[in-house]
This record gives sequence, C-alpha cells and structure tokens, in this order.
Amino acid sequence: MDLKWLKTFITVVEEGSFRAAAEKLYISQPSITVHIKSLEAQLQVQLFIREHTKVTLAPIGEQYYPIAKKLLAQVEASMKEIYQASLQPKIPLVISVSPALLSTKVLKQIHDFIHLHTQYDVEIVMGDQSSLNTSIRTEQIDVAIGLQKMISKNFHSERIQRAPMKLVYSSKLQLDGVNLNQQLKGLFEQYPLYIGYLNEHIPVLEELEREYGLSKYQKIHDMLFAIKLIKEGLGVGLLPEILISTELEEGSLRVLEIGAIASIYPIDIYMSHLRNNMNAISFLSYMRNQFIEV
Repeated sequence: MDLKWLKTFITVVEEGSFRAAAEKLYISQPSITVHIKSLEAQLQVQLFIREHTKVTLAPIGEQYYPIAKKLLAQVEASMKEIYQASLQPKIPLVISVSPALLSTKVLKQIHDFIHLHTQYDVEIVMGDQSSLNTSIRTEQIDVAIGLQKMISKNFHSERIQRAPMKLVYSSKLQLDGVNLNQQLKGLFEQYPLYIGYLNEHIPVLEELEREYGLSKYQKIHDMLFAIKLIKEGLGVGLLPEILISTELEEGSLRVLEIGAIASIYPIDIYMSHLRNNMNAISFLSYMRNQFIEV
C-alpha cells in the first residue's frame, strides 16, 4: 500500500472534497482520483459514494478514516525514529573473550545482547589473559570475560558463573577394572592427564596423586585442543564442566567421579572492567541477568 494513497484519503475526508484536497496537497484533482481508486482497489471496498459530480464518504469510509489516520501516524513516527537514530553515533563496546570459553554459552549471550541493543557498535576479540590488564587500563577493551579474576583497585571483577571440575575420558576407551579405584589407576598408568593452566587444578592434582599415584600430567593452555585430544582417546582430562557440557550431553566424553574434591575447587567465569566505564553498564547488567549463580 502506497502511503500517498492514505494521505490523500485522509486529506479528502478532512477537506470535504477532491478539489480542496488537491489544493491542500499541491497535486492535480485527477491525481487525487487515481490515489483514491488505487486505495479502494487495494482494500477491495468503496470508500466514497459517487453521484454524478458529487462525492460523499461511504459508511465503510467513515469506519476506515480513524484506522487510516492511526496507520499513517505510526508509519511516520517510525520513519522519524529511525532517521533520528541514524543521526546518533553508536556507542562503541569492545568485549574480550577468553579462547577457553568458545565452547560455552558466553558468545551466544553476547550475540543476543547485540541483537537487542542496536545502539551499540560491538567488537568481540579473543583476549590473552596476560595482556588483559593493560588492555583494560588503556581502554583498548571495555569488558573482559575469562577464567581469572583481576586483582586491582582500578578494576572490578565479578563472578558470573561457577562450575565444578570433571575428570573425563573418551567414550572410545574401554575401562579396565571392576571398581572405580582400579579404573582410575588403569587410566592414569596408560594415559597422560590433560589439565588447564589454572591454580584451581593444583589441589585436585595433589589429591589424585595421593589416592591413585598420578605420575604424569600435561598443562595445555588451549582448552579446545585438550578437549580434542581427550575425545580422540589420547588422554584423560581434568576440565571445568562448563567447557565440556556439549561433549557430556552428546556422550563423546564420560565422567569418572573423584568425590567432593572436584567441587571444593570449582572453576569460575569472571567479567572484568574499569570501575568508571560508562559504556559497559548496559552490557554488564544484561550479562548478570543471563547467568545464574550456582
């Protein structure tokens, strides 16, 4: 439907005649007639009763008049709103995400925020933990999301999610032994234990060493690479549950319970930013609402 038709119809009703509407809109009277006939054809109704040279508004035309006014007002308001929005520069927001979190729901939450908050110009970068302090302090990034808390009076780091560690192995492996102790000892004798690079792993490793004689483990900074190795049956993994939720759901990784020690030293996801960063307020609030503390 052409907006000109609506505007012509409303003007004819308000001015009382095609001639007066033509003068008001600065177009010819035949053009008025064309607009009205086109609108009537679109609606499949007769808006005016034509009797020789006299034209009067039909009952259906009276009913349509307030609808047409409302529709035209809504369209014009939306056009004005989008035009005004185009004149306002978007708010820049740079978000750094730890590569270890690529398999979690963090990226999906950021995507949803971008979709809902079009006033932001969001850039997502993969951030190395060692450089994050400098990047935030120099305002190269606004928010960092990762597995380590930043300790500084200038920064605010808040936990948005917590999860226990899981001892996992590939579903391709067949475990030897009739009980858990035998199975664990067999795995640790045959395969290296892959872990991340966080301090939270240390007490769990010490416990495994005391209980099962753990003899070899390998730190891997790239969590995705560690998960790949474990899925292929090349090792056992001690990894945060949040990083392997998909693999656990699909059954490519299986869990061996190692007791309360895995929950005593959980892994946290932190969201860090400069305390006075105003650009990040809406994003921080949104992310807080998406995650449930456990």
